Amino acid sequence: MKAFQHDLSRYLSDISAGNLPDELPRDMVCRQELLEFMNKIKSLSDEISQLQAESSTLKSSCKQISKQEHLYRSVFAHAVVGIMIVSRDNRIIDANQSLEYMLGCQVDELKDMSLSDFTLPEDYLIDAELQQDVIEGKRNYYQIEKRYTRNDGMLFWCLETVFAVWDESVTVNLIHMLEDISARRSVDMQLEQASNNDAMTGLYNRAHFDREFNRLQHSMRLPVSIIVVDVDGLKQLNDTKGHEAGDRLIIRVATILKETFRGDDIVARVGGDEFSILLPETGLEIVDAVIERLRKCQASYNAATPNFQATFSIGSATAFKGSEIPKALKLADERMYAEKKIHKSAQQTAQVPPLNI
Repeated sequence: MKAFQHDLSRYLSDISAGNLPDELPRDMVCRQELLEFMNKIKSLSDEISQLQAESSTLKSSCKQISKQEHLYRSVFAHAVVGIMIVSRDNRIIDANQSLEYMLGCQVDELKDMSLSDFTLPEDYLIDAELQQDVIEGKRNYYQIEKRYTRNDGMLFWCLETVFAVWDESVTVNLIHMLEDISARRSVDMQLEQASNNDAMTGLYNRAHFDREFNRLQHSMRLPVSIIVVDVDGLKQLNDTKGHEAGDRLIIRVATILKETFRGDDIVARVGGDEFSILLPETGLEIVDAVIERLRKCQASYNAATPNFQATFSIGSATAFKGSEIPKALKLADERMYAEKKIHKSAQQTAQVPPLNI
């Protein structure tokens, strides 16, 4: 080996001096080939070591991925919120146990169903635009309060969070996470009713009437007619029979009003013995027909209870512009008081006995 190193050193000195031999000595050529082979062996050994290290890292990564997948599947299966994976055409691909409970169906049954099977027809398109925005990447997710129907037909409210995921084939699926908020919605509705409705009669209260009154002044639902109703003889009844009898009379008048007016009319108790009704998109001829229907309903109730007569005075007016609505309310009020005077005068003339409650 020392002789070889000596020959190699001399050969390199000759090259440095510019003396290039025609050929290497035979033994030196063999040794050079051996060195090259050894270098290749070393290089190959290094590559094998690197591959072994990468293989070990890959195995570790695979174990970590498997562990994370198990964790995610466990979270999916046992989450307290309902979770479902839904295709772009709203077919249910998978669901968890909480969603089984919410919808009243086993997962295997859900996989053959569509979201439309649990959605009211009027709610089909409620979040269609938001869903499309998520699919197109215009938003990361959206949240909405939405109704669903259970398999037994019962309705429930949920807070729904929706986001998109893509698989390796770039197929988009949607993750729906549902939190049951039926109890909260029920409380909200009770609070809203308490803030908008009169406790005694169930009609709207003065605050709600004022809000709608102001809103209609800036709406296009014209003409707007207003009817004012004031109970006759309430003070006298309270003084002679007590407030319980007066309350019964107020409730009777409220019942007559409920049966007379449409669902989208705003019927409110605005004072102790006074009621006001807003009728959007109602002209003069229609309001006259409504008042006639109100009087017929009143007569029908009074005929059924001769000893419990509900009498009241009515005034009405119609506004054809939003700016005229306050004047219409004032005019309806004036006409009601004019009729009340007539009723009071007629009662005094006839000396009508007090109400028997």
